[in-house]
Amino acid sequence: MSTERSGLLGLSETQFYRLKDRVIWALISLATAVAVIAIVTPPYWMLNSSLSPFSLLRNIPAQWFPVEYTFDHYASVLFSSQYPRFYINSIILSLGVLVVVTTLSTLAGYGLTRFDFRQKRNFARMILFGYMFPPILLSIPMFVIWKDIGIHNTYIGAILAISATRLPLCIWIMWQFFQTVPYSLEESAQMAGASRFRAFYEIALPVSKPGVIAVATLAVQGGWNAFTIPKIILINQELWPITLGLQSFIKSSTILWPQIMAAVTMGMVPVIFFLYLLHGNWETISV
Repeated sequence: MSTERSGLLGLSETQFYRLKDRVIWALISLATAVAVIAIVTPPYWMLNSSLSPFSLLRNIPAQWFPVEYTFDHYASVLFSSQYPRFYINSIILSLGVLVVVTTLSTLAGYGLTRFDFRQKRNFARMILFGYMFPPILLSIPMFVIWKDIGIHNTYIGAILAISATRLPLCIWIMWQFFQTVPYSLEESAQMAGASRFRAFYEIALPVSKPGVIAVATLAVQGGWNAFTIPKIILINQELWPITLGLQSFIKSSTILWPQIMAAVTMGMVPVIFFLYLLHGNWETISV
C-alpha cells in the first residue's frame, strides 16, 4: 500500500513537501538578491558619480551606465584641495585608536577574567553601561578636560577621546572571549617556568584572536568614521579627518557632488584593505 496521502491542491504528500522546499528556496534566493542589490547599489552609484562628467549627473532619469567617464574629479580632489592632508589625518587617527583600543581592551578583558576582586562582575557591567552614552554627550566634557590638561586640538587628544567611546564595548568583547580560554592551559605553562605575561601572550592571546580581530575592526571603524568628537576636539582645520574635510566641498552657492563622491570613494580604500588584511589573510596573520 502506498504511504503517500493526498495533500493540498491535489498533490501527494511527497510532491507537496517538494513544492514547499522549492518555494522556500525561491524566497530565500529572492531575499538574498534584494539584499545584495541594496548593499551594492550605493557604492556603485558613488563610483559612477565620481567618474561621470558633471553634466551627466543632472540628467533625469539618471544614467546608471553612462557612456562617458572622466577622472577630472579625482584630479581636482587630489591636487586642488586639502584632501590629501585630511586623508593622512584619518589614517593617523585610525591607527592611533587601533593601538590604544586593542591594547587596553585586551589587557582589561584578560584582567577581568583572570583576577578576582570585589564587585568584579558589577564593575564589568558598569563598563558596558558607559557604551550607552552617545559621543555628542561626551564630547563637550572631554573638550573641557582636554583643554585644561592641554591636549585639545591635537592628535593625542582626538585619539584618546575616540578611544574612550570604543573601549567599553571592546573590553566587554575581550572579557567574554577570555572566559572561553581554559585557565588550566596557562597554569600548565607557568608550572613549566613561563611567566604570567608569557602565558598570556603565547597561550591566551592566540586562542582569543577572533576577539582581537573583532575589537581591531571596531577600533578602525570608529577612528575612520568619527565625526562628532573630532569636530569639537580639533579646532585647527589642518588636523581634520576626511569626515570633516568633506565640508570643504560644500560651497555657499553649490555642492560639489562629483568631488565628494570621488573623495569618499578614495576614502574607502584603506578600510577595505585593512578588512582584507584581517579577515582575508587569516592564516598569514595567525603565523
